[in-house]
This record gives sequence, C-alpha cells and structure tokens, in this order.
Amino acid sequence: MASVLVVALAVGATRTREPDTLQDRVTAIAKTVKCPTCRGESVADSNAPISKEIRRDIAARLEQGQSPGEIRAAYVTQWGDEILLTPSGRGVSGLVWAIPVVAVVLAGAGLVVVFRRWRSSSPPQVSEDDRKLVEQALSARAGPEEQP
Repeated sequence: MASVLVVALAVGATRTREPDTLQDRVTAIAKTVKCPTCRGESVADSNAPISKEIRRDIAARLEQGQSPGEIRAAYVTQWGDEILLTPSGRGVSGLVWAIPVVAVVLAGAGLVVVFRRWRSSSPPQVSEDDRKLVEQALSARAGPEEQP
C-alpha cells in the first residue's frame, strides 16, 4: 500500500508542470470544462460551436494573464459547478474523492483482520475415536489381500 502511495505521489509531482505552448495550455484547461450543449464531452473534445467559442475565450484569457484557476472560476460563475468535469473537493462533491480512499482503507483493514484470525486459529484436535475411524476406513479400503 505504501509503495502504491509513493508511486502515485511521484507521478502526481511530475505531472504538475504547466504545458509549454498556448495551445497545450488551452487544451489542458478545456479538458476540465464540460461542453454546455454536449452530453459528457469536454470542451477540448467537442466540435460544437459553443465549445469552439469557449476554447477561443480560454486562449484570450490566458493571453491576458489569467491563471487556469481563474478561468475555471469564471466559467463556474457563469454556468455553475456542473460545468467542471473534475469535481471540487468541497461539500458533497468531496465525497467523490473521499469514498474510494475510505473503501480501500476499510478493505485493507478487513483483510488484515481476516488473515490474523486465520493465522491465530489452531488446527482442529484429533480425538482417539477419530483415529480409530480412520484406521478402520483404511483397513477396509486396503482389502483382504493386503491385510497381514
């Protein structure tokens, strides 16, 4: 679990670099904004006229010096939180981020408890009657030619 966390942090740390060109930056922001007229498509993927206009607007805002966060905030002000494809970490939307983490932690804890119970349980005790039954079954199975 710790190694998965370390790898995820390493990938996240290397992917925070800003895209190089204006077009790359526009595309990066447009991938996080939902097309207002399409179903489930980002502004980057949509060819709807409104998406093309939003991409031009993003480019203009970037050239004016606005940050990606300011641009997304402007669209949230205009269309509401539903315009963003990536849910915010606040309020009920925060559950989208928290529930999978809690589920993984609970599943791991459950596995630890189960494995500890299996390890600590003692093997069943064999009584003398059980031994006699096994010997009788083996002798009956062996047949008359193998008996002494």
